[in-house]
Amino acid sequence: MTLAIAAAVLALVQGGDVRTGRTGSGIAYDVQGQGPAVVLITGSNLDRRMWTAEAAWLRLRHTVVRYDLRAHGASETATAPFTHADDLFAVLDDLRLERATLIGLSAGSTIALDAALLAPHRVDRLVLAGPAIGGYVPKERPAFFNDLIAALQARDFARAQEVMLQSPLFDVPPESRTLVRSMVTDNNRLWTVPRELLKAPSRPAADRLTEIAQPVLVLVGDRDLPAQREQADVLGSRLRHGRTIVIPEGGHMLNLTSAARFREAVTAFLEGGAH
Repeated sequence: MTLAIAAAVLALVQGGDVRTGRTGSGIAYDVQGQGPAVVLITGSNLDRRMWTAEAAWLRLRHTVVRYDLRAHGASETATAPFTHADDLFAVLDDLRLERATLIGLSAGSTIALDAALLAPHRVDRLVLAGPAIGGYVPKERPAFFNDLIAALQARDFARAQEVMLQSPLFDVPPESRTLVRSMVTDNNRLWTVPRELLKAPSRPAADRLTEIAQPVLVLVGDRDLPAQREQADVLGSRLRHGRTIVIPEGGHMLNLTSAARFREAVTAFLEGGAH
């Protein structure tokens, strides 16, 4: 873990009753508050710092768990085959939590869907923001995608991070830009993980959406990428108990571009008023 990340994690726990831990497989997490459990799942290239504001208001009524994905933040890198869903359940097991609501942004929504399909008895509800469905191929490829692939093939990770930061994915208000840049820069090591170590589900979530029985809230900004808006429509048409909310002027990182609307929608959903 870099000194910058270590300092950031320490900053998170100062001044509050936040407990930190690490699973036996090396996934770093923190937990705060009391009540029904809610797990906040980050997007790729990010870490749990993205959820600082959400944890502050969720903890008033919930046990809030944040964790860093493998090869992100304070979590260890991948040296053996793994799945993100298994890492998530390892965190729940470490905290002795039988069930939780999962809130995931972007790649975090992919993990949340996979977890709900793998162990539905452990998932109460789902919030999928800027959604990405495992196994789904959007009709439109993002304009920056070719530049990103070229940078990664050249192993120019500094260039790859700049492509990402200049893309609509990380277009956030001025007050959040320093945080987002710091997260994307600090998490560059994810590019060094051999792709073959990440195990795919036996059947992709895209083929199994009708099996999800939990209430699901889908949130998407009207300024998000066409691929995310398309996948929000797919979820809305296939989920048995889903509701989709399109947030005006919302970007991909909805909790940062549209913090008040994000809080309003999530709070109503957790209180049972949005399904």
